Order: sequence, then structure tokens, then C-alpha cells
Amino acid sequence: MDPDAPLHRALNDCAVRLDELNTDYPHLATETSLSGVALWQAMLRAGPGELLRGEPVDELGQTRELALGLMRHNGLEEVLEILLDEHRIDLSMDDLVLLIGTSAYVEALRSDGRKLVANAISYEQIATLWNDLERPALSGSRWNAKSVSSLLG
Repeated sequence: MDPDAPLHRALNDCAVRLDELNTDYPHLATETSLSGVALWQAMLRAGPGELLRGEPVDELGQTRELALGLMRHNGLEEVLEILLDEHRIDLSMDDLVLLIGTSAYVEALRSDGRKLVANAISYEQIATLWNDLERPALSGSRWNAKSVSSLLG
């Protein structure tokens, strides 16, 4: 048995809880809490040896800043396309959400949702669209009219 397994489980539980708090209370989330969760999730994907060398953490931070900058003028799917086409960074939507953090993801969803509502798109239609685009739901496995309404309300 790995002697660090209990520590690893405790750290993972803390990161999961911190991510939930960042989602539930975005007005209290800080850059440190958001980047800490993103770093932990990146470490889980890459393996601890990769991130402890220093360079991948720097690359992760640079990619995160690039993605956040692109989000100022582009939607989520456009950011993925630009990262792939112009920077040869291939991410899934889930990867992008982990990279930018829950707070930035929620703000992007709200911005997109407000535009759709202003164009007379119903919450049910928005939920269907977001599910078709494979945008991760904030709670539950799929978007529905109630979860969209709660997000935009």
C-alpha cells in the first residue's frame, strides 16, 4: 500500500470541496482558490512527477492566461478552436473548464445565457443547446430548464 495514499485522498477531498465552494459562492472565490483547484486537477491528469519539475506548472499557467484572455472576446467553443488552430493546444470542453476554473466558466455561461434569453430562446432550448455542445452542467449530469434558470436567475 502506498504510504501517501491517505494524504492523497485527503488532498483530493479538499480540492473537490474547494471546487464546490468556488462554484456555490463565486463572489467569495479568489484567484488562489481557483488556481489551486486547477493545479490539483492538472496534477491528477499529468501525475505528480510531471508537475513537481516546475515547467508544466508554468505552461499550465500560461495556457490558462491565454484561455482567459481569449474568453474576453470569444465564446467557449471559439476559445477551443482558437487554442487548437492557432496555438496547437487540443483541449476538450471539460479540460477547458478545469483550466479556467469554475468561476470563469460560470461567468461565460451567464454571459452566453443572457444573450440567448435576450433573443427569445427559452431555458429549455438553452439547456438542449448546452447539452448538445457538451458543456458540463454545474450540478447533475445534464442541463435542464431549471438549472439554466437557476444559473441565469
